[in-house]
Amino acid sequence: MKNITKITIIFFIGLFLTFIGFPVLTGNTGADAVTLKIMAADALPKPITEIGNIFEKVHPGVKIDYDFLGAGVLKGDIEEGAPCDIFLSANGKFQRQLKRKGFLISYKVFAYDYLAAATPYNNPAHVTKFNLIQKLMDPNVTLTTSSPHSDPAGNYTWKMFKIINKQIPGAFKKITDHANHLLDAALVMPILESGNTDLGILYASQLLELKRSGARINIIPIPAKYNAHAKFTVSILSQSKYKTLDRDFVKLLFSNRGKRILRYWGFSPVNFAR
Repeated sequence: MKNITKITIIFFIGLFLTFIGFPVLTGNTGADAVTLKIMAADALPKPITEIGNIFEKVHPGVKIDYDFLGAGVLKGDIEEGAPCDIFLSANGKFQRQLKRKGFLISYKVFAYDYLAAATPYNNPAHVTKFNLIQKLMDPNVTLTTSSPHSDPAGNYTWKMFKIINKQIPGAFKKITDHANHLLDAALVMPILESGNTDLGILYASQLLELKRSGARINIIPIPAKYNAHAKFTVSILSQSKYKTLDRDFVKLLFSNRGKRILRYWGFSPVNFAR
């Protein structure tokens, strides 16, 4: 009788602790849930989230926490000690800098992209693919890009202006003197969509995403002879405790399924080199 009473008391204590949310230890607690932290350039939310959803389904109990910002901002966060498992940048420069400081061992190029111009749907400055270069130099045309100092898209854009300058001496100064550059590309998108700039320059993939989301914009291709070839890179951070999972994510990124997703969102995926 006494043994039954003790068992009953233990049962009700366990039931009470479960009710109030206190963890009750048992012989089979199971593995703790794992959260992977992915930091990625702000041109990548759509494809990386889509690939991440597939990854979570294949790895039950694993969740992904994302930060999508300008790659330069994310690099600074990593250097200041922000937790991160996988870093996807819009260039190799930031990866090289992190590698020199010991934050990662290696990185790979997984996709390419190009720059494109866009105008609001009503196109108040009457920009076309035929007069684009002249419009870029026109001080009466409001031009918005991301920063060449903190965002790879801006850096590629400024390189493009220098290429134009080789063809048209003095063009670089004319363009940059009236260009409004914001911290990162994510800030350019709403300004372009709202019509508060005549002309914006972003990655072609970003403009495609913006148009697919319902934005009323005109996308204007930039001639190949001026355009920049943006390289998107991926690395596993040295601080990561889940390197096996990290490698599985990178494999999925380079898989045929990952490539189809990247291609759908306007990127040119590359083959996986072991």
